[in-house]
Amino acid sequence: MDKQLITQMEQLRKKMIEAALLNESLQHLDVIMLSQSLDEIIVQVQRERRAYS
Repeated sequence: MDKQLITQMEQLRKKMIEAALLNESLQHLDVIMLSQSLDEIIVQVQRERRAYS
């Protein structure tokens, strides 16, 4: 599995949490955009894991 993807995933997760706390909302546009980016990376990691299984 690509360590760079895992690192990127963790960084996005932290940014998403910070944005949610800062904006006091999970529905703020910044939080949603970060969540969608995180979802894309998670799907990519899952695909890679299936390819190596």
